[in-house]
Amino acid sequence: MKRCSLTFKQRLRRSILAVLVASSPLAGVATAQASELAQQGQDIAQRLCASCHALGRAERSPMPTAPAFRRMEPRVDLDQMAERLQDGIIAGHPEMPTFVMKEHEARALVAYMRSLQDN
Repeated sequence: MKRCSLTFKQRLRRSILAVLVASSPLAGVATAQASELAQQGQDIAQRLCASCHALGRAERSPMPTAPAFRRMEPRVDLDQMAERLQDGIIAGHPEMPTFVMKEHEARALVAYMRSLQDN
């Protein structure tokens, strides 16, 4: 699989979104909701993913070929990951189980992944 960094368009979109959210009168509410969603995602990751993937900011993955969640974005497009999880994500290797998640579970897991990304 080819590794690539975020495109200029993706970085720009994130920067604009961050400014809009931070300047919103509801920024505190949005931040609290995002934090709660990421916590739900962490709980899901702990239950479903921790046996293979490193979930925190420093540890190594128990399965050496499984990418750490903090380094997921260069490998996969997190903008599409929630949809892929709802459709039944299938990896290119047999060790990765097929997951089909409900929308709120997929959004929560992706929110947690985003909260960990190395910049």
